[in-house]
Amino acid sequence: MFQSELPERVRALVLGGGIHGVGVLHDLSSRGWKDIHLIEKATLASGTSSKSTKLIHGGLRYLKRISQFGMVAESLHERKLLLDLAPDLVKPIEILIPILDGKGSSSLMVNTGLLLYDLLARKNKIHSYKKLKIKHLKEKFELLDYENVSAAYSFWDAQTDDLALVNRVAESAVRKCEAKISEHCEVQSIEANEDGWTVKVLDHHGRLKEISALYVINCLGPWANDLLKKSSIIPTHHAFNDKGIHLIFEDIGLEKGLLLESPADHRIFFVLPWKGYTLVGTTEELYEGDPSAVSPSEEEVNYLLDRCNVYLRKKFNKSDIIKAFAGLRWLAIEDQKTISSVSRESILGERYSKRGLLMTIYGGKLTSYRHLCEKIGDRVTKHFGEFRLTRTKEKEMWVSPEEAEFQAPTVLQRF
Repeated sequence: MFQSELPERVRALVLGGGIHGVGVLHDLSSRGWKDIHLIEKATLASGTSSKSTKLIHGGLRYLKRISQFGMVAESLHERKLLLDLAPDLVKPIEILIPILDGKGSSSLMVNTGLLLYDLLARKNKIHSYKKLKIKHLKEKFELLDYENVSAAYSFWDAQTDDLALVNRVAESAVRKCEAKISEHCEVQSIEANEDGWTVKVLDHHGRLKEISALYVINCLGPWANDLLKKSSIIPTHHAFNDKGIHLIFEDIGLEKGLLLESPADHRIFFVLPWKGYTLVGTTEELYEGDPSAVSPSEEEVNYLLDRCNVYLRKKFNKSDIIKAFAGLRWLAIEDQKTISSVSRESILGERYSKRGLLMTIYGGKLTSYRHLCEKIGDRVTKHFGEFRLTRTKEKEMWVSPEEAEFQAPTVLQRF
């Protein structure tokens, strides 16, 4: 779909066609910069950006730490923006939180968390949370096993088609802002030069090309540090891959989502209606293998089924799984912290040539991608000495649903 010719020289070269790559492309080009180019080794969002839980949310579970309140508030603000900018792709969803009798988080803890969530959202709140009467819930929501459930709450977040969102941002950058994208082109190395950086790329014909760029933004996620090391560039941060798995089932009749907690280890996972199916995910495990080969293990699938079935009247079986897929969160390492306690806030690593700047993204969330890319755009344009405000908050900088060419494949085709 995106096959522009590779340039010889650009002001900014973006590496990686996930949500952060297309977000940086959209941001810089929305500021009036014309010579911005993105390179993707496969097709846009073919990596972890299309293997998320499909939620645009603040991150309710991050409220266990005061240090994360700012990130949650920022995400809730960005949630409102995306609901306005892409209403056909980002839609509100009601989510229920059942409380197990004597196990897991208490009703008081959940109530406090939801109160904080609404307070941090302020005017960006979709609807207020509420405590539900079990008697009324039983009449309207028959899927839960009420022998185990003592209380329940309802709150609102948003849901998206992550693959379609990445492509909408990319189309907006190309068609509204004249940016360029080359799919099926793989970056081989980066080297500092007198005028910025030399980036060697295999084009879609397998020919080795050199691109000179003043700015290089490394949005390769799980592959980011591998490229730096291969290029003899010392990464600014160590990082790890946090693996999440997702299972797709036939529609079980959900109209609302479920946020569930494993009482044994307090991991959070979701059961969601999605595009005519039911989506279950995710777990968190350290993944040290090849990012290109990530997939759910039998142990992880069994874990998710067992924990989910604690809450449900009709139990999921392994034979019911239509599709299973895994995605990776690329997070900077923080000493003496577990995967669940590591911050999801983004970190930007910087390396310099004589004139140019190489930036690498660590962390980040789908929900707040736009704000992170705005920070990068601010940094780059200030460094260049030509600061301009981003225009990605403006609807005219976005391709409308009627103008969009990309049509997301069905769930069965996608994974």
